[in-house]
Amino acid sequence: MSKDLPDIQCSEPNVHRPIMQVGVENVEVPFKLELRSGGFCQLNAKVSIRTDLDKDTKGISMSRLLLTLKPYLDLPLKNKLIKQILEDIRKNVGSSSSFMRFDFSMPLDRQSIISDNSFPLYYKCKFEGQSWGENSFKFFQGVIVQYASYCPCSAELCGHLSENESQGYPHNQRSFADILIEGKGEPHYIWLEDVIEAVETKIRTLPYPVIKRVDEQEIARIAAENPMFVEDAIRLISEALDDMPSVADWIVKCSHEESIHTSEAIAINWKGMPMGFDGRRYL
Repeated sequence: MSKDLPDIQCSEPNVHRPIMQVGVENVEVPFKLELRSGGFCQLNAKVSIRTDLDKDTKGISMSRLLLTLKPYLDLPLKNKLIKQILEDIRKNVGSSSSFMRFDFSMPLDRQSIISDNSFPLYYKCKFEGQSWGENSFKFFQGVIVQYASYCPCSAELCGHLSENESQGYPHNQRSFADILIEGKGEPHYIWLEDVIEAVETKIRTLPYPVIKRVDEQEIARIAAENPMFVEDAIRLISEALDDMPSVADWIVKCSHEESIHTSEAIAINWKGMPMGFDGRRYL
């Protein structure tokens, strides 16, 4: 096979205009995650890799992005290693900036609230890194925490029915907190388990994979003692993130999937990140 095959990507483009980001998405790779409890967990991740492109180059080598990543897949990936990968990508592709995101699901054993049962519960997580040069690097990590929200209005109305010798049943909804955090100082190493624990300690109405009757009764009792609107939930979670000394910045979006409305109730809060939640989505 000839070694002198033409590379059209290196030719000049028809339109000389820079591109902010170009790359690959939804690349499935093996992924090794270090756990707070000790040891490592072998998972699969969906990876996105992007770089910028100057105005005089037609395209980048998409395969070069993956070949740069490949040697690191046997190592536990987090902030320091992702920083190194991004630096390698910039050098190998010849770009001035690079971006990478790992989307994965992390299993944690969830003990039933009363009965002696446990079962893995998977949390959707992400690592994001962006590099603009040797000394310009940002690292974010995210997790989606599920909880239940017992409606205060519904509880109050049912109480009113009871006072008038009638009966009603309060409703609650499946709810989610989508959280993105940035660490403070070096080495930005924050356990995802710590973030989950901080949020779930504030939001006590949690889901369980295995539920017996005694568990269901206790879950109902806790729900009755902790009714919350989406505004209540996001204030509690914001407080939990502010109380974490290793967290420098954060964004959170709470979504309550309403059971008696056709819409979802949402609330978004952030500490100091520019452009807020939706703006960060398009880094």
